[in-house]
Amino acid sequence: MQPLPPNIGRYVVEELVGVGGMGQIYKAQDPVLRRTVAIKLISTKLMSGADRADYIKRFRREAEAAARCSHPNIVAVYDFALHEEQPYLAMEFVRGRSLRQLLDDAPVMEVPDAIAIITQVLDALTAAHEQGVIHRDIKPGNIMLTTEQRVKVGDFGISTLMNVETTTVFSTIGTPSYMSPEQCRGDDVVDGRSDIFSAGATLYEMVAGERAFQGRNVTEVSHRIQNDTLPLLPAHVRNAAPRLQLVLERAMGKHPADRFDTGADMAEALRQVLGEAGPDSTRIAPEARVTTVVAPRPPREDSAGRKPHPALDPTLLKTLEEKLRSYVGPVARVLVQTGAARGRSAADLVAEVAQSVPDEADRERFLRETASLVRIRPPAPPTGGPPLSDSSGRRGTVSLPEQELERAQAVLTQFVGPIARVLVRRAAANVSSVELLWQALATHIESPAERAAFLKRRQT
Repeated sequence: MQPLPPNIGRYVVEELVGVGGMGQIYKAQDPVLRRTVAIKLISTKLMSGADRADYIKRFRREAEAAARCSHPNIVAVYDFALHEEQPYLAMEFVRGRSLRQLLDDAPVMEVPDAIAIITQVLDALTAAHEQGVIHRDIKPGNIMLTTEQRVKVGDFGISTLMNVETTTVFSTIGTPSYMSPEQCRGDDVVDGRSDIFSAGATLYEMVAGERAFQGRNVTEVSHRIQNDTLPLLPAHVRNAAPRLQLVLERAMGKHPADRFDTGADMAEALRQVLGEAGPDSTRIAPEARVTTVVAPRPPREDSAGRKPHPALDPTLLKTLEEKLRSYVGPVARVLVQTGAARGRSAADLVAEVAQSVPDEADRERFLRETASLVRIRPPAPPTGGPPLSDSSGRRGTVSLPEQELERAQAVLTQFVGPIARVLVRRAAANVSSVELLWQALATHIESPAERAAFLKRRQT
């Protein structure tokens, strides 16, 4: 073991407190400000000269960004400098244990305790995202709990740099179980919704006692994150907090557009879940009740580049929320607002939130109750002829073969997701042939290229 350096920069080293793939963490004293700090010393000795210079430049930039993230739930960054040509950070020293250490000792947490921790993490994420800083590595090992049970999230903005690409990149990063699908794919750009996925994966492990996506190797885990549906929480967790599964499924959607837009949105949904979890919810830490107010943002394009619809009538949204509330509880507000913020049309919004109603009979009843809000008109006949009707002249009474409906649903699901089932059933009630069914369904696909690809599948 190498001897402790007496000093790192101006800081007086006291002890080694951690060792990672890219360096060491020391407890030290700042003799100028007379406070205890944590020093993260990064080793760049194995890098080439050009790579090292570029790395240090990027590390400095990310450290400056992390230093802007001032929040009670974020480990503060005090200083960046070089020690014997190696970069280091001076940070707030957190007295406590990591969430990873807590879970190693007791793998399952009570739902209120877990939510109390994750809502603080989400408050930290909200503050960082507002500064344009993405964490990229939210996991139990980067979440500290102080002796007063306050959450401190570390490594904001610098996680990717600390896991710099090498021939052993995955051994450096560790398990990808908390990575978002877009991170698993290696997408060049990720946004704050990637962190939300990771927070959801962490919460799942806290209450289930195991990771949501497991496998024998990195490739298998990555494949499951990108393709498998989220497993059900254990029965006792679903009984204690019936809506928690729904919140986690939204947080861990395969596409960023399917997730909560902000950490504040997810935190609000979890606080509503906590309100349903019974009297034990009083164990939530006071700081976890602080709601971060986020200025509304204009709807963004979805992952396919489709433009959002105009803003929906607030009265319609309120009515929809009230009807949905009787089926899913207080989380209805978050579901409706999140869907509307993504620029959904009224019809698509109703179809989307209907998927949150777990019982099929209840879901159909909800759709009937909301039909007057979104009256879907069938497409005009392609030839400009008279309204569609069957041989007796009755409009919309032709019963299409069930196997054709199932086939159309299977194909449409690949383009619009789970709402395909609702769209197929509605369209089938207003058309008189399979061909017209596919034409009607194509109207729900806004990308011309995707619409053409969908219709081409009709012939295969």
